[in-house]
Amino acid sequence: TDDQKIKADNLTFAKAIMTVIIADVSMSLDNVLGVAGAAQQHYVLLVFGLVLSILLMATVANILSKWIKKYKWIAWLGLIAILAVAIDLIYSDITIFL
Repeated sequence: TDDQKIKADNLTFAKAIMTVIIADVSMSLDNVLGVAGAAQQHYVLLVFGLVLSILLMATVANILSKWIKKYKWIAWLGLIAILAVAIDLIYSDITIFL
C-alpha cells in the first residue's frame, strides 16, 4: 500500500543521508590528517592549510574535477605530492623510533 511505500522511501532516504554523512566525515578527516602531516610542527602552517583546504573544497573542487578529467597529468601530480609527504612522514617516524 501507500503507507508501506512511504516507509520504504523514508528508509532509503535515511540510508542515503547516512552514506553522505559518513563520506563527508571520512574525507574531512583525510584532509585534516594530510594537512597535519604536511605542516608537521608548524601550527601557523597547520591553521593556514586547514583554512585553505576548506576554501578549496568549497569553491575550487568542481573546477579541478573538470580539469582532472581533461588533463590526466594533474591527477599524477597530486599523487606525487601525496607520496612525497607520505615518504617524508615514514622516514621521520623511522628516525624517531630507531
